[in-house]
Amino acid sequence: MIKKRLRFTDRDIFNWHSDFSPGANSTTGKNKDRVYTPFHMDKRTQFRGLNLCEYIKGEKHLVIKFRLRGQRNKKRVFSLGRFDNNLNVYTGETKFGIKQCQERLFTIAKEHQDEYGYWVKDPNLTVAFTQVNQSITIKDLIVEYAKAGFEKMRNAEKMTGNSIRDKVRHLFGYNLRVKHLQYDNLENGDGIVRFVPSKNSKGKSGVVKNINKPAPKDWGELFRWYPSGRHILKDHHHNIHGVKSIYDDDIGKVNIEDLRTKLIINHLQQYTSHANKYNVVECFRSLWHFAVHQGYMENDAMINPTYLVPIKKGRPVVNKYRLKIFSDKDWELLLQVCNDLSSRFPWQSDCVVLQALTGLRREEAFKLEKKDVKYWKEPKVLKNKAGATEVVYGEIHIRPAVSKMGVEEWIPIIEPIKVCLDNIKKIPDQHFTYHSKMFNVTHRNFPLAYSRKLKWLFCSTQVQVNKMFDLEYRNSRKTRLCSDIHCWDIIKVEMKKRLKLGVKEEYLCTSKMLRKTFVHKTKTAFDGRSDIAKRFTRHKDEAILEGLYDGATREEVHQNSAELGKVLNFVKRRA
Repeated sequence: MIKKRLRFTDRDIFNWHSDFSPGANSTTGKNKDRVYTPFHMDKRTQFRGLNLCEYIKGEKHLVIKFRLRGQRNKKRVFSLGRFDNNLNVYTGETKFGIKQCQERLFTIAKEHQDEYGYWVKDPNLTVAFTQVNQSITIKDLIVEYAKAGFEKMRNAEKMTGNSIRDKVRHLFGYNLRVKHLQYDNLENGDGIVRFVPSKNSKGKSGVVKNINKPAPKDWGELFRWYPSGRHILKDHHHNIHGVKSIYDDDIGKVNIEDLRTKLIINHLQQYTSHANKYNVVECFRSLWHFAVHQGYMENDAMINPTYLVPIKKGRPVVNKYRLKIFSDKDWELLLQVCNDLSSRFPWQSDCVVLQALTGLRREEAFKLEKKDVKYWKEPKVLKNKAGATEVVYGEIHIRPAVSKMGVEEWIPIIEPIKVCLDNIKKIPDQHFTYHSKMFNVTHRNFPLAYSRKLKWLFCSTQVQVNKMFDLEYRNSRKTRLCSDIHCWDIIKVEMKKRLKLGVKEEYLCTSKMLRKTFVHKTKTAFDGRSDIAKRFTRHKDEAILEGLYDGATREEVHQNSAELGKVLNFVKRRA
């Protein structure tokens, strides 16, 4: 019988089937658990002893059988890796075949054989490799990091759309490639990036250049169109300081294992603000963690160099909004102004009112859906301490993907909140009053009935009605409210006008004061008990509530000083 020879090729290894039947010397008569088959190769090379080990369940491993010098009586086996004929989606090569086996075998033989090819060290006693560590540059690592979906460092979650936008700006931004990207969030809170066509771009001289490039198919095609160091934006609007991203800078050509603190410091010289420097260091830190977890570096690699980067803060700037809240008079005026601006800023003004009544954070309010407002069939009638009745109609469900804390939260719907929700429900029946920037021309020809087909509680006035048949477009962030900054600008102007303040007089009126005012009123309603107030403010810790949110107005401080005067009455006036 002619014995079939096994050749050292991926195809022959994949098609090879071993015979597991019991041999002539078998005493049990059972099939073999594994079978070793030598390759048909020259025995005078480093491939001497290379075998295919096939298990009865179908797994195939490439192993080397050898004897140590001075211990010829004991046979030893070292596994080089499990044969995997599937292709790597990034490199297009076999995950583990003859090429990877040769690279690993030559590395091991160089360290464990002498100049004559005899084994002098046992590779089983050294660090067992699972994959040949291949060097990868930082710019190539950025591409792999983008393909992986911008994972967080400490868990398997993905970053949100806004966080991805901030990362992209420093990783491979300040370039025409970012004009093909749009950022959104999934239902579970993970951020995603969509590829879109790029139509035009403003050049350095202010001239608009027509690009008309279609949307790339994937990340690989995007980086092929815009290679490192080319198509950098240098205009005043997008890149006023001429900053280069990590991908376009020379530091991107450095291998990740060669990254040092000095290189990071040199890259940070082009930034001026402390916040930008901190964000860039966080980008390098994310890349380092990603390289370790993906096997581009050993787990016992050197200390992360980003932790040694000194970033000196500038002179502290006084925050004039810290612990500033609205007085009762301004609070009522704010709600009245928002009600008067409801036709000019639909959804925006009502979103401000809902934030004021519930303590919702701005992004939490923007991401609310209509299904999150849940009314009960039978409202609950409760009594407060004064004996008055209060009706609870239902709850506003804050999903974990919406909540800042990442947990499920509920807000009871009482009478003031129900009135606000009823006003929001009537918005589709009205028209959008558009105020033009030219000559104060006002147009009243924008119906808002399209919002009935959208899932968001606060919709956008910039919806393209011709795309409403696209389900992906209807559920994207393009159809929901994403900003209320213009509404706040007009609110501040109107409140200063009604308070008869001058144009140049400073008046603090911003969305930062909404939640602080709600915290103060909630704590006052419960006699200063933070443990009860945090159930409605949804703070994780009482210390944060009391230290950063519980503010006071000047009128309240003046009123408290009258009570303080009763205690400090021991000072006598001299004659």
